[in-house]
Amino acid sequence: MSLSRRAFLASVGAGSAGVMLRPIISARGAEALLALGRPEPGDPPAWSVPPASLVRIDSNENPNGPGDRVFAAVRDSFGVANRYPRGEERAALDAIAAARGVKVENLMLGCGSTEILRVATAAFAGPGRALVQGSPTFEVMGRFAPTVNAPVRNVPVDAKLRLDLDAMASAAKGAGVVYLCNPNNPTATVLGAAAVRQFVEQVAAASPATVVLIDEAYHEYVDDPSYATAIPLALENPNVVVARTFSKVYGMAGLRLGYAIARPETLKRMRPWLLETNTNQPALAGATVTVADTGRIADEQRLNRSARAFTLDFFRNAGYATSDSQANFVMVDIRRDVKTFKAECLKQGVSLGRPFPPLNTHLRVSIGTMAEMQRAVEVIRGALA
Repeated sequence: MSLSRRAFLASVGAGSAGVMLRPIISARGAEALLALGRPEPGDPPAWSVPPASLVRIDSNENPNGPGDRVFAAVRDSFGVANRYPRGEERAALDAIAAARGVKVENLMLGCGSTEILRVATAAFAGPGRALVQGSPTFEVMGRFAPTVNAPVRNVPVDAKLRLDLDAMASAAKGAGVVYLCNPNNPTATVLGAAAVRQFVEQVAAASPATVVLIDEAYHEYVDDPSYATAIPLALENPNVVVARTFSKVYGMAGLRLGYAIARPETLKRMRPWLLETNTNQPALAGATVTVADTGRIADEQRLNRSARAFTLDFFRNAGYATSDSQANFVMVDIRRDVKTFKAECLKQGVSLGRPFPPLNTHLRVSIGTMAEMQRAVEVIRGALA
């Protein structure tokens, strides 16, 4: 039976949006699945939809979703779902530019910030032009680098799980691109604005052609007063790119939209590597209405801060060392093999972060709702015992 557009729109009206749209848009657990690689025929168990009862604190998503304004915008966008996005892209760019205090010419949209990271790897790295990154850090650029025959230089984090900027600057000589995830995923540690600026200057002095990509996916969750966005650096320096996403505090992980901020001449080097039609109508509609919704973001920050403090207090009171979390996840040394521990907790209905070598005894715990974290810590408490 065919389904007309009118019938489809009616089926996803306000009454059914919570059932149909919210799980799809929030897409909780996606990063954990990404770590498994792309699904192949015969792989349904690993890629199946988890049961609703599972506490999914494994992928650093916003547990609350994007809010009613985004759901309304997404529903409205279905009326143009048969059209390639054109004017809608410009509307989203205008909204992002206004919210970030930049010009549209300083922006480039991506399919999540994942595409931005892959594009930067292809544009700036290659044979004889290495990728330099912390270890551990978010793996997208490191996984993609071999595709463009770029060597990867991994620099271990320091004893406090912070990116080692001096060591990374030393490794950057002759490199094509340096990846600076700030706050760093999975360690949740942050670098202050002065340290980042000094690092960019160090890299420029030692290797003038090297680009520094600063991933600010978790920007809105930072409380450290020394921190500030690197957007001003990206506007003044053609060798700096800032990546942002709508997947985290905005709760749109399932819609896939991110963006780069850089000088026009820098973005020009990246654009040839973009998928030509890399955005979609629902994502653009959602981004346009949410990017300047400061009240919504303040609520998300408050909820995350409270549940994060609860989680950190649990681990620290139990005698386990944690990093100074400045994100929507925490990193804890549970002093045992993470893979085995994760499997034990999964049996009890709690899905935790995957292992991040070489920190094989450090567990990454994403922050869910307070109710989810209360349930999770009881399972974790039992597994630790």
